[in-house]
Amino acid sequence: MMKLQGWCVTGVAAAAALLLTACGGSGGSTSFAPTAAAPAPAPGGTPTSAPAPAPAASFQAQCSALAGLPLANGKLVSAVYTAGVTNTASPASSTPDHCLVRGELNKRTGVDGQPYAILFELRLPKDWNQRFFYQGGSGVDGSVPAALGAYPGGGATRNALLDGYAVVTTDSGHEAPFDMSSNVTFLFAVDPQARDEYGDKQLPLVAGSSQAVMKQLYGVQPSRSYFVGCSNGGRQAMVAAQRYPQLFDGIVAGAPGFRLTAAALEGSIFRAQAAASVAPLGTDGKPDIFNALTSAEKDTVRSRILASCDAADGVIDGMVSKPSACNPDPSQWVCTGGATSNCLSADKAAYVKKFFEGAKTSTGRQIYGPWPYDPGMIDTVGTPAQLYYAIFAGEASHVYTTPPTVTTDLLGYARTADLDAEYAKIFDVAGIYTRSGHEFTDADSADMDAFRARGGKILSFNGTADWAFSFTDLSRYQDRVIARYGRTEADKFARAFAVPGMDHCSGGKYGTDQFDAFGAVVNWVEKGQAPDVMVATARAAAGVAWPGRTRPLCPYPKEAVYNGSGSIESASSFSCR
Repeated sequence: MMKLQGWCVTGVAAAAALLLTACGGSGGSTSFAPTAAAPAPAPGGTPTSAPAPAPAASFQAQCSALAGLPLANGKLVSAVYTAGVTNTASPASSTPDHCLVRGELNKRTGVDGQPYAILFELRLPKDWNQRFFYQGGSGVDGSVPAALGAYPGGGATRNALLDGYAVVTTDSGHEAPFDMSSNVTFLFAVDPQARDEYGDKQLPLVAGSSQAVMKQLYGVQPSRSYFVGCSNGGRQAMVAAQRYPQLFDGIVAGAPGFRLTAAALEGSIFRAQAAASVAPLGTDGKPDIFNALTSAEKDTVRSRILASCDAADGVIDGMVSKPSACNPDPSQWVCTGGATSNCLSADKAAYVKKFFEGAKTSTGRQIYGPWPYDPGMIDTVGTPAQLYYAIFAGEASHVYTTPPTVTTDLLGYARTADLDAEYAKIFDVAGIYTRSGHEFTDADSADMDAFRARGGKILSFNGTADWAFSFTDLSRYQDRVIARYGRTEADKFARAFAVPGMDHCSGGKYGTDQFDAFGAVVNWVEKGQAPDVMVATARAAAGVAWPGRTRPLCPYPKEAVYNGSGSIESASSFSCR
């Protein structure tokens, strides 16, 4: 791994050359020439002077010949020509004719005696648009998603592979079977190298290997490279911009968990213990932390937020589109004068206020948060799913704190762990764990000098009803970027967007979650068209009351404000101010 650190800061093309040269993979070999992708509604574009298509038989033969191709620290284990499939029921899972290759890197035995390797899947379309799409992961990774090139936001009808991009995905170096009834999902983190590869080390290795394979098959490097991810994939996107600035021309960081270590403490210890302080006892005699608020109390919080904030954008439309002007005080919602409706008890009001203020240490230091007051947050406040607690508890206990706390009782950890002590442990090192959770996981540096200098563009977005990661956290990060470069210069390469009412990565009953973030970053990179606005649409599938409604998404710190006339269902009636 250390052998490759030099090239990760000198460009991916150089990386690919090193990988092939070191393995003796390219000298004198024939190659399949890239072709221009057929016109498509999604972003793409035709590379300059793209050669004419080669016969299908030639592509199939070249694809099959990739099997066993040696790579630095690994090899391709399979290469199979795959005919395209049209999926009318799920268009975004359709595929064109392509070469499906699978590879492994850094195969080894870990300190726990378990097998490890960075597994990746790379799909190479026959009609290549000479571009590369690195699809980010989710959760703690641990499996290899289909490398289709999922577009961010909700309701996508195409994918990047269909639009001519070569697409790669990876498990980030470990297996993590999804099982929240135990800790099996998180046991990989007892191995220090597995932690590192999950956190940041897999990025240059997988990107470089992918470039090497593209060069071998097509004979040329991609003209543009993109990273697109949401949640943990959004975190990886910000890692790429900050630590590996030469790898990608354009980056989309959706719902980026760039301070995932702190967010995991918030989502487990802080929220579980806050809910326990007001929750009724369950059948097991413990506080029922999954039902901190009754249905009536949730309705009260929702209606109070809308009453305080809905009209701030100039129109009452059931949405909070101006989060900067939404700062209600739940202590004012306490029942007085004998009132019993549309109000809360003092302890429930204090709980709601504490939830939105976010986790703090016993001395008042902010750990994570605060959170936007959005009506879509109410289920997370009142009746969070057990899954939310368990995922964050497993991550916090096993992955991000040092040394790891290995326990099968994830909810028990959330209910009883000391928040101050666990917060300190995300910055600790111990024994074989020479990098802290904060070091290998988080990506909260405003220093993107190298990324900016090479002309890179990064577009980030976060829903204001996201239960996992707070838009307020992203906006405060963007404030630091603006402070470093100045607003004018920051806007030239880094823009952040709030998506009012959107849940985690997509969905949400009070928002518009269908928008083209990837198309926006492609136009920014390839045409110099900065994203001054993105138009988002509300989908019936997300459960909204007004399907088809459109709204402008505005680059922070601008927000959508009603123009004073026109249909409230149309984005054209609003402006970014």
